[in-house]
Amino acid sequence: MAVQAAKGAVGTVLGLGFFGLIGRPDLAEALALAGLMAPALLALLGLTRLPLAVLEQMGLGLFAVLIGYLTALTGGLSSPLLIWFALVPAEAALAGAHDGRSNPAVMRAGLIAGAALMMVVVLEALSALPASRLLLPGAMPGWALYAVSGLGALVQAVLIAAAAQDRQRAADAAAAQGAAMYRFLADNSMDLITRHSSDGCVCFASPATHALLGRAPEEIVGLAPAELVHPDDLAAVQSALMEASYFGRLGEAQVRLRHKDGHHVWAEIRCRPGQGMERGAGGDIVAVTRDITERKAQERALVEARDAALAASRAKSRFLANMSHELRTPLNAIIGFSEVMNREMFGTIGPRYQEYSRLIHESGTHLLDLINSVLDMSKIEAGKFELAEELFELGDVVDSAVRFLTMPAERAGVGLVQHVAPQARQIFADRRAVKQILVNLLSNGVKYTPPGGEVRIAVEATPQGVVLSVSDTGTGISADDLKRLGQPFEQVEGAETRGKEGTGLGLALVKALAAMHGGEAELHSVLGEGTTVSVRLPHAAVDGAGERLNTAKILRFRAAS
Repeated sequence: MAVQAAKGAVGTVLGLGFFGLIGRPDLAEALALAGLMAPALLALLGLTRLPLAVLEQMGLGLFAVLIGYLTALTGGLSSPLLIWFALVPAEAALAGAHDGRSNPAVMRAGLIAGAALMMVVVLEALSALPASRLLLPGAMPGWALYAVSGLGALVQAVLIAAAAQDRQRAADAAAAQGAAMYRFLADNSMDLITRHSSDGCVCFASPATHALLGRAPEEIVGLAPAELVHPDDLAAVQSALMEASYFGRLGEAQVRLRHKDGHHVWAEIRCRPGQGMERGAGGDIVAVTRDITERKAQERALVEARDAALAASRAKSRFLANMSHELRTPLNAIIGFSEVMNREMFGTIGPRYQEYSRLIHESGTHLLDLINSVLDMSKIEAGKFELAEELFELGDVVDSAVRFLTMPAERAGVGLVQHVAPQARQIFADRRAVKQILVNLLSNGVKYTPPGGEVRIAVEATPQGVVLSVSDTGTGISADDLKRLGQPFEQVEGAETRGKEGTGLGLALVKALAAMHGGEAELHSVLGEGTTVSVRLPHAAVDGAGERLNTAKILRFRAAS
């Protein structure tokens, strides 16, 4: 805008001088004078939203055309304005300097100026140049015309040079500020920033080398990766550098770097190609290295903790296996001999001894059940419990489970009621697991139902599978306790349940066995009214011919599992 305003001012002075020396201009001269003052209009357009590049191109085109027109009016190739053609590329260089595209701008301006000059040459060769009143005898000495033209060109050149210097100073200041900012970031970054040549050698290192490697930056400049990295990690860092240098991709590696005092530091290196590098060119690499020693220590601690947990789990499994053998062997003898005594198989014993033998038998059986529950839960948690699915009569299993709980129910004064829908008489599942589900649920129902209450078992076939439901009219469970139940060794604590025998594994086993069948167990209870547990086995239903239903769904479930 300043250059165009100055050019407009010079044009105005020249126009006033023309009026003073020559007088009123004709049409051709009026167009020339208007062209001399036109840059002032471009300067005003700079206050609008028109792009700067568009205004500069307009100014260059106007300048070149105006010089050609004035040269044609003032004598052609002998015109004192011929020197102004040299200023067109110079101004173009200034115009394109702000966006780094000065070369195309200069070339376009040179072509326009050359085209205008050639037009003057053609007109002069054809003797078609108009007569100029500036060159008439007595109008103005020739030397004065050349002096004025040279002075105007000098002023224009000074303006261009001054503007160019201003832009160069601004560019230098911006570059210095950017360099200072990047230097500040590099000097104060906790991560090490390095530049590598295509062979991996360090060309630049930030001051973070002091904290990471205990060395000054200049100590590692020129070193190859083999001199900084643990031998076992050399291949990893070379691969990361290759990814960045030759393939133009981000390369990463976790390596051990050699500290100045001899120990190694775990670090994560991220490499990327230098700016402007093409893929496969093998250019420089920028790497950012971060200390991950603490993170590696945490990972190592986690691995050690996991190994310790696995070792403890294996030890627990071995302990349970050994204990099961050691405990079952005497329990079998206790249960067997107490049953012999209870039945008086080898002679009559007194009523009191018979009662003692019955108590011994019941206690041994209870202890064996507890051991079996703990072992089954341990197998399920370890993934060693395998289902043996088969087609069987569910009604027989229900009858067996009810018979198993008949005596405890009679002693507790609790009634047992069962109902098995005809469509669910046969199912495809693990017979032992289903019986264990029913026994555990019936046992809980009998245990927590007061005398005079009732425990009901119902089996139905629904579109969602076979549903086993056990409901009681017992003490019920509060909403807070419902959230805990189902976890191993969790039991309800309360005045009504205090003193009840059990390990807290019954419901946990039920849920685990249902999940192994692809189903689920849902618990609904109201405190003081009773509890209902529903176990859904979605893949257990069979049709009248004994074929499993939803075979495709079962196969998809097995594949997902």
